[in-house]
Amino acid sequence: MKDLGAPAMPDAVVPLAVNDAGVVVGDYLQGNSIENVVFAGPFLYQNGSVQPMPNIFTSFVPFGLNNSGQIAGTEFNSLAERFVNYFYGQAILIPTLGGQPTTLLPIGVQQGVALAISPNGAWVAGASASRDGATVTPTLWRAGIQQALPLLAGFQYAEAASVNDSGTAAGAVFSINYLVDEDPAAVAHAALFNNNAVTDLGLLAGDRSSFAIGINNSGLIVGYSTALVPGSELQLRAYISPADPQSHAFLYANGAIRDLTKLLVNGTGWQLSFAMAINNAGQIVGTGTYQGQQRAFLLTPVAAPQINSVASAGLSVPGITNLSPNGLFTIFGTGFAPASMHRTVVQADLVNDALPTNLANTCVQAGAARWPVTYVSATQVNALAGSMPPSGKMPLSVITNCGMANELATDSFNATMAGEAPEFLYFVQNANGYNPVVAIQAQSGAYVGPANLIPGAVFTPAQPNDVLTVFGVGWGSTDPACNIGKMAPSAATLTGRYSLSIGGIETPILYAGLTPTYAGLYQVNFTVPVGLSPGNQPIVLTVNGVKSPSGGFLTIGP
Repeated sequence: MKDLGAPAMPDAVVPLAVNDAGVVVGDYLQGNSIENVVFAGPFLYQNGSVQPMPNIFTSFVPFGLNNSGQIAGTEFNSLAERFVNYFYGQAILIPTLGGQPTTLLPIGVQQGVALAISPNGAWVAGASASRDGATVTPTLWRAGIQQALPLLAGFQYAEAASVNDSGTAAGAVFSINYLVDEDPAAVAHAALFNNNAVTDLGLLAGDRSSFAIGINNSGLIVGYSTALVPGSELQLRAYISPADPQSHAFLYANGAIRDLTKLLVNGTGWQLSFAMAINNAGQIVGTGTYQGQQRAFLLTPVAAPQINSVASAGLSVPGITNLSPNGLFTIFGTGFAPASMHRTVVQADLVNDALPTNLANTCVQAGAARWPVTYVSATQVNALAGSMPPSGKMPLSVITNCGMANELATDSFNATMAGEAPEFLYFVQNANGYNPVVAIQAQSGAYVGPANLIPGAVFTPAQPNDVLTVFGVGWGSTDPACNIGKMAPSAATLTGRYSLSIGGIETPILYAGLTPTYAGLYQVNFTVPVGLSPGNQPIVLTVNGVKSPSGGFLTIGP
């Protein structure tokens, strides 16, 4: 968030538009109500400072700014009625700062109001209105030519308050009686104008009216929703009235309208009332209150979390990308948590011996289900796959700030499902995929592997007739069936057909199934066969015809 401040003399500074370079235009004003607004002139925010806009008449209000420095706005000819009834104006296009203004003709013999310009300068948005308030027609100008936009059934009027490079506009549909000072029956809803159709964007919960004021090329829309009855000033209330707790800046994205204050990540003490504009980088300008005083703000979006890949938790090379029920797996990406976060599930996180589905405010969404999470960092999330079909795709997403008002989800990542995806766990993981499996002596728990495998740990090679336990993940269903996400209370044998080979020799299995007191962990117990050559011998588990990766090995002693 960037505080644009407030100048010493006027009561407020109000930003109205921002381009992709972060340049902002707006207006200084004195007074804090519709009846007594006095203007101090338009301003420009550029290169880190706020300054008066050069060579521009003070009766001009710069509602729109594009990437070339073109400005669209309205020159209000009747100062006394500038915002009581905004039908006393001329739509103006200024080609460059300090350039000669051009009047944009309205539809018919009405008054024109220009409220926005597209980033590429191809479109200007606004309205054509009659002075008697009989008509308000949403209007686009392209190359100076007017184009009427449609109205929405159930509403008397409409206006286009913003437009993007494709000519998609956002504004409001409304019904109001202009012959009275206040119309308690007035209604207004934020609206989207696209392909000659109008979409009602709705309201925030508990509010009475809403207005869309900005749209970018991605179709993201900003504005405000309020508990107040709309007045004749319409969305310009955001411009001339002080920020108040009954008005809530909103962001409309992915078909939903959301309260911007609740999306802030560093906004303690702020209440965002009005969002005026959004650029193609997602930056948003508007007004709100901070510690009880009105301030202008500039919001810059935090990079959205992103999934890059998904792999079984053993991290074999090449990796296993299939997910199976009760299979531990890893999600790699960016933005999952703060950079300093390295959070592993601990005993205190368990509820009734079940892994949490929200760890460090991070969740894994799989279709309609939340899957258990065991580890969270900025670039990695470890989770346990839930129930799933034996084939097809499962849409996965990681949700940051999970369960909070500002939660944010990655785009869906389609992972491949399978009935089983057997893999051993490894003491170390080598880039060539040739790895020592996690093996212990079944009775003593002593580590089995090459001597000096890990500094400070004691490893000894296996000998013929040793009874060993080797651990892995993704081995599939068991009998009795496991309660996925809970610590296994006892042994449970694999239901699939399974076999084990070491150094190419078929090896009798004593037990293959779940590891008691763990979730998602499997083990195979066996006796090391006689006749194996000393050295590192490949070990392969096959479940229902699916083999574990060939790079796992067991070290056999002389």
